[in-house]
Amino acid sequence: MNPLRTLLLCSALALALAYTTATAQALDDSLKAAVDSVFIDYNRTDAPGCALGIYDEGDILYAKGYGMADLEGNVPITSRTVFDIASVSKQFTAASLILLEHKGKLSLEDDVRDYIPELPDYGETITLRQLVVHTSGLRDYIGLMQMVGVHINDVTTGEDAFDYIVRQKALNFEPGDEHLYSNSGYLLAAFIVERVSGLTLREFARKHIFEPLGMRHTTYIDDHTEIKPFRATGYGLTESGAFRRAVSNWEQNGDGAVFTTVEDLARWDRNFVEPSVGGEGFSSELMRPGVLANGDTLSYAHGLSHGQHRGFETIGHGGSWGGYRAHFLRVPSEGLSVAILCNVASANPGALAREVVDVVLAPDVDEADREEESPEPVAISQEEMERIAGRYRSSEHGEYRSIVLEDEQLYYEQRDDRWKLIPVGEGRFWREETPTARVLVERRAEEGESLTLEWREGDDELYTLTAYEPWTPAADELEAFVGRYHSDELETAYTLTVENDTLIAHHASHGQIALKPRETDVFTGEKWVLAHVAFDRDEAGQVEGFLVSIGRTRNLLFEKVE
Repeated sequence: MNPLRTLLLCSALALALAYTTATAQALDDSLKAAVDSVFIDYNRTDAPGCALGIYDEGDILYAKGYGMADLEGNVPITSRTVFDIASVSKQFTAASLILLEHKGKLSLEDDVRDYIPELPDYGETITLRQLVVHTSGLRDYIGLMQMVGVHINDVTTGEDAFDYIVRQKALNFEPGDEHLYSNSGYLLAAFIVERVSGLTLREFARKHIFEPLGMRHTTYIDDHTEIKPFRATGYGLTESGAFRRAVSNWEQNGDGAVFTTVEDLARWDRNFVEPSVGGEGFSSELMRPGVLANGDTLSYAHGLSHGQHRGFETIGHGGSWGGYRAHFLRVPSEGLSVAILCNVASANPGALAREVVDVVLAPDVDEADREEESPEPVAISQEEMERIAGRYRSSEHGEYRSIVLEDEQLYYEQRDDRWKLIPVGEGRFWREETPTARVLVERRAEEGESLTLEWREGDDELYTLTAYEPWTPAADELEAFVGRYHSDELETAYTLTVENDTLIAHHASHGQIALKPRETDVFTGEKWVLAHVAFDRDEAGQVEGFLVSIGRTRNLLFEKVE
C-alpha cells in the first residue's frame, strides 16, 4: 500500500466526492487543523490569499480556500477559484510539444529554425528540447521588453514578444553550454505548436490535454479582455501596506498564461500515475532532466524541476506574474502532491507547499534529514568573517552584491535588500528568512587569488561571486561616457550626461537613471533595467558603446551614435 495512505484517514465516499466538495473529508481533523495553521496569515476576509489542493495520486485529500478572491466584490477564495498560475504553465507547453512528437509531427531534437526561420542563424543549432530545458542561450524577452519601457500593464501580444526575440543578433551563451531560465524558449514553443498543428496553443491544449482530463475550468488566456468566471484578482502591496490591483495585460502565452483551479490540477496530477493523456512514457519524458553539451545532467526537466525536501525526491515548478503566485509540488515516492495558488504578490507558495508536505508526511521524516535541512548555527572566528566580507560580482548575471561585517554579524546585501548570514558549517551560511529551500556560501579560492563564493538558492540557482576592486572615477573621467547610445536589437536609445559628478542615463520611458561606478568602465543603474553597464573602448581609448546585462539577458549592445 502507498505509504501516504497509511497516514491518512480517508473513505471511499470522501474520495468519490473529491471533485464536488470544497473540502473532501480525506484528512483527519488533526491533520486538517495542522494544514490550516500553515495558512493562518491568509485566512482573512479583508485580504487576498491562497487556494490549497492536497492530492494522493490525483485523489483530492484536502482542498480549501483562504482569504479573498475579490476584495471589491467581497468574494472568498474556494477550491474552484480560478488563478493565473504563471510559469507553472510551462509544463503544459512542454507537454504539448511532447504530444506532437508522439504523433510524429516533430522531434524535440529538431533545429528550432526548421519551424522559426525568422530566428537568426547564430552559427550553432538550437534544438526544441533546449528551448524547454532552458539551455538555448536565447535572451529572455521579458527583460528585453522591460528595457525598452514596456510595462506589465501595457497591452502586448505574442507577436510583439516574438519580434523582440528574432531581432536579437547574439545569444547569452552557445546552445547547450549553460542552463539559464528564459521565457523566450517557451514563447517560441507556443508558435511552434501552432505552426505544426494548425491550432493555437490554447486550442491545442484544450483539445489534447484539458478536455480529455476533464479540466473544465482550465485554459490558456490569450486575450486580456476575456471574462473568466470565478477568476481571482491579483493584488500587490503599496509602501503603506495597502492592497492594489496587480493584473497584467500581456497576452502572450507558452511561458505562462494558464488559468486553472486546485480541483482541476488534481486531474493533471492523476495523469502522472494513470496516463490517460500521452500514454505510457509520457510522464517520464516530461520529467526527464535536461543535459548540457558537456554531459552534465540538470535538475530542470520539461517545465518541471527536480529537487529534494526532507530527504524526499521532489518535482515541481513555481510561478510568479503580476499579483499571482503559484506552486505545484509532487513527492512521487509518497504519492503526495500539493498545489498552492495565490493572488497576492507577497505570498510564497513554494515555502507554503513544503510546510504542507512537512505536516502530512511528518511521521516519515527522518530526524537526520530535518537537521540537514535546518542545521544549527555555529560560531566562526572574527578573522573568518573579515575574510568573507567584501564586494562581489556575479559571473552569471554581472550583478553586484556585498557581504558586510557589522557588530560581529555578516549581512548579505543585494541592491536595496539586506539579510543576515547565519554560519552553519565550514564555509557554509544560510540567509536569514530565505524564501528558498537552501541557501549557502562555499569558499573557493587559491592562495593569492580573488576570493570566489558559490551562492546557491534552492536547487536551480547557482551564482559564482568573485571579489573585485571598486573604482571611483574623477568627475572629468565621467565626461568620456557622455553621449547618445542606440540599440538596433531593441530600437531604443539612452542619452548619458554628467550631473553633480554623477553619470545619468536618460530614456524616453524610464526617465533618469543614476549610474554608480563599480569597476573600471563598469556601472550599475539605480533601476534594474540598467543593472550592469560595461563600456567598450576602441584602440585609441575612446568610448564606442556599452553592453547591458539584466538577469536573463546578457551583453546587449548599445552603440555610441552622433
